Amino acid sequence: MSAVPEASSRRSPSLGAVLVVVLMLFAGSMLVWVIWQLTASGRPPQAFTDREPYPRCPPVTVAQGQASEEQAAAAPWEACLLSAGAQRDGAEVRVTSLTTEGDPITTYYRRAPGGGGVEVFIDATADSFGSGEWEQLRCADVAALRTFEGCWPA
Repeated sequence: MSAVPEASSRRSPSLGAVLVVVLMLFAGSMLVWVIWQLTASGRPPQAFTDREPYPRCPPVTVAQGQASEEQAAAAPWEACLLSAGAQRDGAEVRVTSLTTEGDPITTYYRRAPGGGGVEVFIDATADSFGSGEWEQLRCADVAALRTFEGCWPA
């Protein structure tokens, strides 16, 4: 018998094969992350979907590029939220404004019957350059909606 060790029949994986496996794992994890992001964001919060229905004011669309101060000064929906009907039965109004890029941001203002402040839901899920998420605020009264001073995260 010779003293030469027998060559192993196992070969080390090539660098190319290792890179392919690493890239496949990376792509798979990215796919899982994208699916998670698409299913997690974009959905309205439960507080929005489970909200009590109130009478709806006519929806408002704010012209693209109109400043929020202009919107507040000419807010036709404000009268609806301050009306006797809103005081008695509550009211909700949907206001859609467009970002500089033209993406819609929809805000829902809700006044409960008897007063008690205003609930605000902001849907920025279609805003490509913004948060892309929902936000919920509570405001002391309708006047606080002009500047959002007197509003806090719900």
